[in-house]
Amino acid sequence: MLGQKTSVKQLPNSIHQLVIISIFWQASNLIGDIFFSGDNFIAGTKAYTARHIIFAAAALGWIQLGNAIQHTAEISLKIKRKNGWKLMNIFGALAVVLSSYLFIKDPSSIANFNFFSYHPFAERPYFSFYSLLFGVFVVPNLIVTAYIMLRNIVQSSETTLPQQVSIYMLTSFMFFVTLAALFDFVLPISTKFNKFDQFLKWTQFISVFLAILSGQYFTSVSFKNKSASWFLDKLKDKMMDGLIYYNYKGEIQLANQAALSILHTTQETIHNKKISSIFPQIQDPTREATYNKIRIKIDNEDHIFNVSIFQIRQSLTTNYNVAFFSDVSNTLHYQQIIKTRDEQFKEYQLDQIRYQERLNIWKKKVDESKYFLDTLISTLPFRFWSKNEQGVFMTQNQNDIKNRGNLLQTSEPDNKILPQELLARNEGEPQSFISYERIKKSFNENNEEEDIEILTQDDYNKAVRKGVAKDIMIFNNMFIPIMAPRKPYKIIGIKIDITNEMRLEKERDMLQEQKHIHSRLEELGTICGGFAHDYNNILGSQIGFCDLALEVLDKENQAYMFIQEARKAATRGKDSLQELLNTIRGKTEEKNTLTEFAPYMIIDDVVKKLWITLPPNVKVKADNLDKNIRIVGNVSALDRIISNLANNAIFAMKENGGTLTIALNREVLTEPLITPYAPQIDAGTYAKITVEDTGTGMDTATLERIFSPFFTTKAPGEGLGLGLSSALRLLKEGNAGYTVQTTLGEGTIFYLYWPIRNEKMEA
Repeated sequence: MLGQKTSVKQLPNSIHQLVIISIFWQASNLIGDIFFSGDNFIAGTKAYTARHIIFAAAALGWIQLGNAIQHTAEISLKIKRKNGWKLMNIFGALAVVLSSYLFIKDPSSIANFNFFSYHPFAERPYFSFYSLLFGVFVVPNLIVTAYIMLRNIVQSSETTLPQQVSIYMLTSFMFFVTLAALFDFVLPISTKFNKFDQFLKWTQFISVFLAILSGQYFTSVSFKNKSASWFLDKLKDKMMDGLIYYNYKGEIQLANQAALSILHTTQETIHNKKISSIFPQIQDPTREATYNKIRIKIDNEDHIFNVSIFQIRQSLTTNYNVAFFSDVSNTLHYQQIIKTRDEQFKEYQLDQIRYQERLNIWKKKVDESKYFLDTLISTLPFRFWSKNEQGVFMTQNQNDIKNRGNLLQTSEPDNKILPQELLARNEGEPQSFISYERIKKSFNENNEEEDIEILTQDDYNKAVRKGVAKDIMIFNNMFIPIMAPRKPYKIIGIKIDITNEMRLEKERDMLQEQKHIHSRLEELGTICGGFAHDYNNILGSQIGFCDLALEVLDKENQAYMFIQEARKAATRGKDSLQELLNTIRGKTEEKNTLTEFAPYMIIDDVVKKLWITLPPNVKVKADNLDKNIRIVGNVSALDRIISNLANNAIFAMKENGGTLTIALNREVLTEPLITPYAPQIDAGTYAKITVEDTGTGMDTATLERIFSPFFTTKAPGEGLGLGLSSALRLLKEGNAGYTVQTTLGEGTIFYLYWPIRNEKMEA
């Protein structure tokens, strides 16, 4: 019946539980009234035990009933249930079971209970003890339920209809609870239980009313207010037509925002006014009807309304009426607005067509530009490609596809991505560099594979000197980032083959350098011819005066040794000038006089000359000299070679200082010696002369040109660049070889390999 009254197909579990507990309670009390009423029950008998078991079952009912009432209120207002109440309900049931056991087993135990010499249960122990259980385990549930209803009333808006339902429910709940307490507690106690033996009987019947009221409250507030009423409230706020809620007396309770706007009033002003004060034509506000073309004045303006009256059943006992009205005087205005909107829509459609035509034109131009750009990229004479932010190929021209295949929509392995490409993509810095590449072919079981070997410039220069650089390609590489708001960037890659250009440029530089050298040599020959002739006479006079000085000086005199060394230097200078004159006169076929000598003596002489002009921050070491080694050659040539190398080494250590080390030892080469920047040295036995400095060292570009005539790293006026070139010529004439090792910033080492046994001379 409750389900039918509330129009709910399926009752909530809390209400269902409430009804079942009430039925259980009533059944227990009904059995007790029929079979176990009266005072003729003796403790220890089966009837006595059965009576207390029935009474305990009823007590369990009202213990559970209080908990079910509170649960119903919490479910209705969507309040999360606390576990403490469930635990309290369990303790209440255990207390009823324990007390029933004590009443059955020892009826006098509770009556004789002593609390500080006070016997609270001595008189009417059953009533007193179960009243205590009722106050502890049921009354808190009733108080919390009343509090929940009261809080819902306070938190609800004064203009909402469910508030009245909540007030009605709270009043009813408090009335029936008070009535039950009056009949079950107040009257029995006040009359000293005279003709009142209905202890906890009224409450069982009141539980039926509480179940019905809780069901009505649940369906009215939870289902209506929480779902349909919420939707209707949102809908009425969005409506353009007016809605007015009023009660059965015709007093307005609520109006939506559209109604307030149409009537030019406020919610406070219209509240509790009669509906007939707004629409006088409505005679019976509680009857559902429709009124057309009601004319009223609002702010001295005539308005025409169509009004419809509806009835709404809010709960089992509450009915409300709704006046739905619309201002039809604005119909023409709305029609004009619709017409204007229709014209605007047609204009919008025309604009859309025009925009689509312009879009097609621009698309055609973009496609043409794309075709032009694709054609241009495909026909570029160099390799071109582009990658996105993740390094995936997006574009490749024909040259790049021909070189490494179609890589579109793929990415390269990490070990093949150059660091310059990563720098351009991640940092947005354009990169340009020259690479030297050699294609290496490898064969496997399936096919032939090609791999690219990346070379350094030094490797390329070595290959050029060895004559094995024909298969090396030179490329100019560029990685250009496409700038964007954030990193990483898309990049464009360009690779231009400049092999032929670099080779032609190198040949041109060599020809220009040779032309310049020949021109300088021709000028130098003319100048040196006159200079050598005059200086030869000067050296002759110097040698003559030295001879005269040696005749008059005692050999024990220290000056005798100095003059003797000066005569030797002048003699070597005269021999050099004679060699220069022979070269200028074209007498290069004449062989210089070759003698057998110990090279350590020449090294000692060079060291002595160096001590005279040696800077204070430079030291010379010549301790490791093998004095047993003898060679065949030109003494003055070896002196000039070592002097030139030593002077260059001292100049390299001039600023930061250092140590010049000269060594002489025997070395046997069992196989030809091949080193960079020097010709091959055949196998044999050699006198190895080492000239080592700790100076600034040389870079690759300098090392390639140190033996070129007129090339010098000295400042203007400090050297002509002829020392090492003449030393190289003298080495070739003496059938000797050399190697050079240098490290930039650490120093340079020259190794001279002079044959100990000259086969040509012996022949």
